[in-house]
Amino acid sequence: MKNRSRIALLVGALFMTFTVSIAANQSSTEIVTLVDDKQVSHYETNAQNVQELLTQLNVTLGEKDIVEPMLDTEITDNMKVTIERWKPTVSLTVDGETVSHKTDAATVGDFLTSLGVTVKEGDVVEPAMDEAITDGLQVNVKTKEVKTEVEDRPMSYSTKVVETADMDYGETKVTQKGKNGVKTVTSEKTYLGGELVNENVLDVVVKEKPVDEIVLKGTYKANSVTDAFTGESYAYKKAYKMEATAYTISDDGWGNKTASGMTTFVGMVAVDPKVIPLGTKLYIEGYGIAIAGDTGGAIKGNKVDLFFNSESECRQFGRQYGLNVYVLENQNIDVKSERASY
Repeated sequence: MKNRSRIALLVGALFMTFTVSIAANQSSTEIVTLVDDKQVSHYETNAQNVQELLTQLNVTLGEKDIVEPMLDTEITDNMKVTIERWKPTVSLTVDGETVSHKTDAATVGDFLTSLGVTVKEGDVVEPAMDEAITDGLQVNVKTKEVKTEVEDRPMSYSTKVVETADMDYGETKVTQKGKNGVKTVTSEKTYLGGELVNENVLDVVVKEKPVDEIVLKGTYKANSVTDAFTGESYAYKKAYKMEATAYTISDDGWGNKTASGMTTFVGMVAVDPKVIPLGTKLYIEGYGIAIAGDTGGAIKGNKVDLFFNSESECRQFGRQYGLNVYVLENQNIDVKSERASY
């Protein structure tokens, strides 16, 4: 009887110990929320810290993954453990606009698909679609777009140069100003990445014709002769070869009067007014600057009679043939003043 009582007591004691053990185990479990790369799960665990929890759940961490809170943090009820998985950062440029993305895509094609970027025929993707994703990779997408555009464009005017001997050589004068015209152009334009790469003109309509600019350009080159006495050059517009004689003041009643009304001086010459009009400024070879201011009965045609101060000078000059006589370009020359430097 006593033995049976002892056995009953022993069994009862073991039962109580087992019950307390179960209760103790049940009271040490905690509820934990795990957010792994935005995937949310809830667990009941008796792990002592975060590291032990992840080990129980067979969660493997990458070298660059970030866990919050830290691995040695003690587990508490209703704790939230977050794992931020490291992903390569890829820079995506679409038609000049750039945005950076973290991605777990394996290739460029997968990366674009994950972002909803559709690559159409004619689009350009660099690097290639099968290129493996690496951290820092730069992906550039240029989309192709074809547009029909209508626009007014200027039509450049032309410049017409008209040569004229009425103006000095090199001198120019605009007689009609040029004006651009206007044309309406319909074209099919192809853009790649927002940049124009091809244009096909479909139609052109002239709205306003351009007006040519007209420019007169002088071609006249004045010939020149150099004064043997002063070294100065004079432009001339006409030249004669003449028979030349000499005269001086005589006692025939005329004295120093001339047909032009001027008094005689060295530089005054007699001419045929039908050949050289009176008052014409001349340069005469071997004589110098002169003015046609007198006439003579014997001076007809291509003849010239030169005034000297003395008969001896006249005899010395004598009669000369083929003497060059130049009609000067500048008819405002003061002959007396010019000859003062002789």
